[in-house]
Amino acid sequence: MRARRRGGYRRTYWNWILWTLCMVLCAAGESVAAPDRLKLVWLTNTTLTCNDGTPAGYYIRRGTNTQHWVVYLEGGGYCWDASSCGARWRRRPALMSSSKWSRFRRAPALLSDDPEANPLWHDSNHVLLPYCTSDMWAGTRITRRFNTSFAFTGRLIVRSVLMELLHNGLTGRLLLVGSSAGGAGVMLHADAARRMLRSHGVRVAAVADSGWFLDRPARARRSSANAVAKFGHSLWHGTPPPACVRRYPTEPWLCYFGYRLYPHIRTPLFVFQYLFDSAQLAAEGVRSPRTREQWDAVHQTGAALRSSLKHVRATFAPACLAHGALARPEWLAINVSGVTLPRAIGCWEQRLGSGGKRARAGCAPRRLIERCSWPQCNSSCPRLRDPRTGEEVALASLLQSFGLDVSGAAAAMGLDARALSRMSRAELLPLLAPHT
Repeated sequence: MRARRRGGYRRTYWNWILWTLCMVLCAAGESVAAPDRLKLVWLTNTTLTCNDGTPAGYYIRRGTNTQHWVVYLEGGGYCWDASSCGARWRRRPALMSSSKWSRFRRAPALLSDDPEANPLWHDSNHVLLPYCTSDMWAGTRITRRFNTSFAFTGRLIVRSVLMELLHNGLTGRLLLVGSSAGGAGVMLHADAARRMLRSHGVRVAAVADSGWFLDRPARARRSSANAVAKFGHSLWHGTPPPACVRRYPTEPWLCYFGYRLYPHIRTPLFVFQYLFDSAQLAAEGVRSPRTREQWDAVHQTGAALRSSLKHVRATFAPACLAHGALARPEWLAINVSGVTLPRAIGCWEQRLGSGGKRARAGCAPRRLIERCSWPQCNSSCPRLRDPRTGEEVALASLLQSFGLDVSGAAAAMGLDARALSRMSRAELLPLLAPHT
């Protein structure tokens, strides 16, 4: 009997030890994870929903800099008719519903509280608006339409979130930032946000990352960008800024294209755009360029994007074949002529704080557009990978697909062609494109 009792005490003791250890480890894990995650808040206005009718919301974390807020609009494409929305629902339902949103979410790069990962805004108040409306943040259709069964309330969600933030202490400066469709959404919302918050003493500025789309003709049998925007505008009950609509009264959907909308934006705006944006190329029907003809199309798109940015007051445009930067860790390394993207944005913000006066000596120019005219000539570009294998594409192979005579180039530089083809990206770029 005593032995049995001692065995019971021993089991109780070890159970207590294990329970205590688990609690300590869980607490330690939470203390490590908590600093770089944001907490979900559901919108109080329950009439505003994701496409499928599930509730809309946002993620938030307070920072030590109480006078600076970064509000980030996520991207993720869009749909424009019953067919495209049905396909989107089958393939990417997470972009149309909040049913699987977690209570906490890890911060993307620009919302990190780690000074090394986010040197500009690590101590700011961070707000993330997950994208679940498929409408470039432009829609006002609350009721789910019979032929699509989807609601499109992106524009109303942004306004509602800003109102809630005001009621919860929004003061100082608000930086409205977005990537891809979120970048387009930033341009569509910037002036409305500024007007709405001005009477509350909040100053608004905006950063559009990879949302500068062009209405260029599509290749093959794809729908044109103009037609897609027209259908989407009708489906979403889109509401582009009135100043732009007055310019295009019979074609208001043209205001979804950055270069057409930009002249009508009065809010300070910084535009980041890859010159060979892969989403723009995909919209034109060039997804994985391999032939000389396809690369010619890539060059034409690059030239068009470069031209469209010529009147933008603050812009950063590397010659990369990629899409989206600010939410990714590599945003720290991207540079044009030796000036990194964080430094360029930081100098732009400094000028805003000084009333547009000249920033401190040594600050970056307002406009940084790559001088080199071929894709991936910038050594800081994200690596290009073959979509079939996932392997990085060697720069010499890439140049050869452009139509470059690698053997001739090697001879001109006094090199063996095989040696040239084996050179690393870092070795090749200074030889082929001294663009800095």
